[in-house]
Amino acid sequence: METSTIWVAGDIAKQLGIAGNEFPCRIMEIKQLIYEILKDGRPRDIIVLPFFRNYTDVLQHIRERGILGPVIIYTQGETMFMNLVDMASQGVIFMDSSRFSKPIMIGFLTFMQKSQEVTGLPSEPEEKKPRAFTKPTDNVEEIKQLFRLIMRKRSRLLVTCQFREDLPTLTVTCEIIQMVGEVETRLVLDKFNPGEFVGLYKQMAKGKPITGFITRDEETLGFEFEVVHTVMGKITTLLPKSVYEHRRKFFRVEPDAKDPVMIYILPLDSPTQAFSVRDVSEGGLGLSASFSTLNLDTIYPIALALPNTKLILGSIKIMFKETIKGDLYNYGMTLILHESDLIPVRQYVYKRQAGILAAIRDLTL
Repeated sequence: METSTIWVAGDIAKQLGIAGNEFPCRIMEIKQLIYEILKDGRPRDIIVLPFFRNYTDVLQHIRERGILGPVIIYTQGETMFMNLVDMASQGVIFMDSSRFSKPIMIGFLTFMQKSQEVTGLPSEPEEKKPRAFTKPTDNVEEIKQLFRLIMRKRSRLLVTCQFREDLPTLTVTCEIIQMVGEVETRLVLDKFNPGEFVGLYKQMAKGKPITGFITRDEETLGFEFEVVHTVMGKITTLLPKSVYEHRRKFFRVEPDAKDPVMIYILPLDSPTQAFSVRDVSEGGLGLSASFSTLNLDTIYPIALALPNTKLILGSIKIMFKETIKGDLYNYGMTLILHESDLIPVRQYVYKRQAGILAAIRDLTL
């Protein structure tokens, strides 16, 4: 059974004499409270806010994050609202401090908190069923629709940035916690893992775009974020101008040039070829080579040599091939390995990610 938390604005908690041990709750100043709700709030949580002019905008952001529990607007004196029925249908309750004593309010909040633990959630308002998402796209409304869905489902994005040309790309995960603005829509990215990405980006990347991608069902979608600013551990970006099909579904890293990852491929009609890998993920490899006879959708036997690991035998399937210039080609390939042989690949990816992060961190000290 999921525990429901009550989020209470500090001024209201002080007025009601709520110490924080009466029921599971979090108490803080209003701006910080709203930010933390959008970041960490859960579907059954209860929110107690003072009345303010744009409370409907805040309510919309809360609901878009999938937080469907009651929202209590605690007013100071009787106030006339013209849309009480509409607000009630959205799970909003108005309570006048002049009509309800402190013990009654605390008792009511305790009752609400217990009720949320044993009852179902209110249903989300019905929406028009969106037409199928077409990829790639530069349609603003389709892109907004996609990112609203990502935010509502709290899906984690993979985002990458190369801070400097002489540094490998750093990949991290994050969430979209807020979507604001209609004319110039902005996304607030937070809950980065590792969290120090934001500070390092602010110190070294100087507003460089961030590339992101997300896997939904069987499709992987990519996009580029133009950064507006960074503050308090979060990054605000503009809504991407386009969304495209991404070729890679897994977290990937670039090997250390001094300690490369090697792949030995046996083509159909030529001797075994050795290549230094450009990037590695649990799902596949990328490489650039002046070798043209690897064919799309073809499976080849391979041996993979990770640093300090015994040779791994398996196969690869060529999923992508493009000419860069002259006789140089870019390849993307899927790894076909026994499950036990994937373990050292996973270990290498995360160990290398930690090494990249440490190298960037050391440069900023």
